[in-house]
Amino acid sequence: TNSYGLEKFILTSKYTTPKKINVIGKRSSNDVDSTHFDPKKYASTELSGLRDSYGITENDFVYVFVGRLVKDKGINELVAAFDSLSKKHKDIKLLLVGMYEKELDPLDDSTNHIIESNPAIITTGTQPDVRPFYAMSDLLTFPSYREGFPNVVMEAGSMGLPGLVSDINGCNEIITEGENGCIVPPKSASELESRMEELLLDPGKLKRLAQNARPMIQERFERHFVWGELLREYKTLLKIDQ
Repeated sequence: TNSYGLEKFILTSKYTTPKKINVIGKRSSNDVDSTHFDPKKYASTELSGLRDSYGITENDFVYVFVGRLVKDKGINELVAAFDSLSKKHKDIKLLLVGMYEKELDPLDDSTNHIIESNPAIITTGTQPDVRPFYAMSDLLTFPSYREGFPNVVMEAGSMGLPGLVSDINGCNEIITEGENGCIVPPKSASELESRMEELLLDPGKLKRLAQNARPMIQERFERHFVWGELLREYKTLLKIDQ
């Protein structure tokens, strides 16, 4: 669970009192290094070459998912939403960056069939470095059913990518509706498709969200900020003990 959920559980279970518990920083259990996840590291020529290698044209709008390709991550809904959208709009692609886990949490057979038959859906398998895939995309789509505090959403934001996420703990603490992304109910392919289409058709709004994405991550979840908050907490505790 994320730190907020853990805090709530501890207090509800009456393991301690509110005065004896504190959430450090902005509730992120896994901070992000924005100097590592930096879109400026990737030149347009390099990204063009990568897009070409996956058959993505300059005019394509690219949705990207990064993570395990399993039911629990909302892949069934994402694929259904995109498949419907691709029947109405040309020049769109869906990048699925990650590995299948067919033994633990397999996708529906209908989802696998769509992935295999829709040429606009591209699977890349596991990648040693996901940063170029963020950099070559226009929108992160992350409709997971449940998360602790998702690194993917922070990483994508640090790369200047707005997030379209489900309304669950973690995701809805990183993404603020209408500021650095959009939030949809979990397990709703229709709501997901509607917001995917909205951002496809409104480049002005998408640009505003993208402009806010990296600064909002740096302000709240930058590694050095979290380290500073930890140091502040230690100093406070030492002062009390003395």
